[in-house]
Amino acid sequence: MVKKIWHFIGLPDPEENVERKKLTNIQKNNQITKNEEEKKPIEIETTVQSELPKTKINWDGPITPKGEPFHDLGLRVNSSSKKIPSNALRYVTPNSMNRLPIDSMATRLYQGDVVVVDLSVMVHMDSQQRACRQSLRQLSSERGIPVWSLDQKDSLLLLPGKNIVIDRSKYDLI
Repeated sequence: MVKKIWHFIGLPDPEENVERKKLTNIQKNNQITKNEEEKKPIEIETTVQSELPKTKINWDGPITPKGEPFHDLGLRVNSSSKKIPSNALRYVTPNSMNRLPIDSMATRLYQGDVVVVDLSVMVHMDSQQRACRQSLRQLSSERGIPVWSLDQKDSLLLLPGKNIVIDRSKYDLI
C-alpha cells in the first residue's frame, strides 16, 4: 500500500532507491577491481650501468662507496687562494629622512668603490630630489668626483670611485 502512495503522489519509492544504489555500488566496485587488474604495471627490464668511469682528475672531495666523486652541494667551501675583491658596486637610496649619506659615500669612493645613487624612490618629491642632486654636485666639486646621469630624468646617478676609468668616447652617459 505504501508503494502505491508514493507512486500516486508521483515520487519514487525510497526503499526501492536504496536497493538500487546498493546494486549499482556493487557493480561499480566489481568494474573498478576488473580495471585495476587489467591495468597492472607491465614490468620493463632496465639495464643499469654497473661501472662508471673511474677517472678522478684533481678530486680531493668525498667519494661514494663505489669510488665515484661525491659533490655535496650544501657544503660551503672556502678557498684561501681566492682573493677578496677590494672594489664594490654600491647602490644607495635616500634614507627615511630623504637624505643621502654623503660622508660615507665619499669614503667608499676614495676606497675605489663605484656608487650608484637612485633618486627614483622620491618621484613625487621634486624639491627633495633637487636637494640630493645639489649635495652630490657639492661632493663632486669639493672632492673632484664626477657625477654621471644614467637616465633621462637624472634619477639614476653614477659616481666612479678612485682609479675607475669611464670611456666617454664609446659610451654616452647622457
